[in-house]
Amino acid sequence: MSDVLAVLDAIEPGMIPAAIARLTTRLLTPPDPADELLTVDDVARLLKVTKKFCYNNAAALGVVRLSRRKVRFSRKTVTRYIERRKG
Repeated sequence: MSDVLAVLDAIEPGMIPAAIARLTTRLLTPPDPADELLTVDDVARLLKVTKKFCYNNAAALGVVRLSRRKVRFSRKTVTRYIERRKG
């Protein structure tokens, strides 16, 4: 986190308004509903596999680590995984 703050501190004064505008836009833009985060139970149900399979293939399924023990999966990446397996 301190690296991010150091980057912000390095922004030239003339560029600060543009940086604020860009960050504000990111905050106010609603997330893509197709990329919601799914639990391991959701993914296992969608793929008709075990939770162990989901954990073992987490990288390919778009894992997002929320903490050391809590993960979610990108619906968009899981959908792409399903499409690759079909075709």
